[in-house]
Amino acid sequence: MQRLSMAPLKTMTRPGVRTGAPAAHRHAPRRGHAAVPGTLFPILALTAALLLPAALQAQITVQVELAQQQFLPGEPIPVAVRITNLSGQTLRLGEDNEWLLFAVEGENNRVVRELGQPRVDQPFTLESSRRATVRLDLAPHFELNRPGRYELRATVRIAAWDREFSSPPAEFYIITGTRLWEREFGLPSAEPGSPPVLRKYILQEANYLKRNLRLYLRITDPAETQTFRVVPLGPVVSFANPQPQLDRASNLHLLFQNGRITCAYYVINPHGDILVRQTWLIAGSRPRLTIDAEGRTLVVGGQRQYSPDDIPPSLSRATAPATPAESGAEPAPPSQP
Repeated sequence: MQRLSMAPLKTMTRPGVRTGAPAAHRHAPRRGHAAVPGTLFPILALTAALLLPAALQAQITVQVELAQQQFLPGEPIPVAVRITNLSGQTLRLGEDNEWLLFAVEGENNRVVRELGQPRVDQPFTLESSRRATVRLDLAPHFELNRPGRYELRATVRIAAWDREFSSPPAEFYIITGTRLWEREFGLPSAEPGSPPVLRKYILQEANYLKRNLRLYLRITDPAETQTFRVVPLGPVVSFANPQPQLDRASNLHLLFQNGRITCAYYVINPHGDILVRQTWLIAGSRPRLTIDAEGRTLVVGGQRQYSPDDIPPSLSRATAPATPAESGAEPAPPSQP
């Protein structure tokens, strides 16, 4: 999915430019030296042809911006492409699926395999002295599984001019993060009598820019050759180990400390959908996961803190619906692929 936004630019008034030669040089040809316009015109035309591409390049600029520089394999890569029009003409863009193209290179100029260009075919008009911003997720469109440094370029093609304008490269890195825990599990096959489909949960933490430690869940095949989903779980403190636990439906229950006295509790199904998200306080005792006599996964200890970010929503303690952690009810089983 792509989003488009536009913004005006600050206008700049350029000093007046007088056309023609200065008065001091407006002389008629001296006697005995006839003008040779037939020779002068090709020279002027050649000079204009050489200068035109550079002038157009300065009038249409393309920039690529990334929200961060480090990503896990399979993690969404939000990209913002900013297109600035200072050409003095109104541009009509987005009328086909080839007006905005992307290219990614790995280390040592290695061309990254393209899985399909993003579809950005929403027509729009970009007036002069305005800037348009197209936002999209790059991850599904390139094979970005190998750790290392990458460069991304965006190219805007203006069909009416038969010209292309490319951005400077934007640098980013694919990192592996630190693996904290992993577990293989099975899903019922769509065909009766067939063996189960195997998947793997991988819990990883990544330290972005050495400032904040964040926790992620990756869902892959057993060999980790295919990543089905990467679920960002938010910040995690470095001194507390997350507590993962699988229930009978292969949903992952996860409890981890994400602040000085706060813990996050998640229930995530095998397809990466968040079924439950709650906040628990370390109050009197530390929250922990346990399994009751009927095999249900529960949170015990601590104190529940209700939040607008809760899943399912709970506006207050009085109106909050019962959750698996409080009632002992199992989350709904995962839907069949």
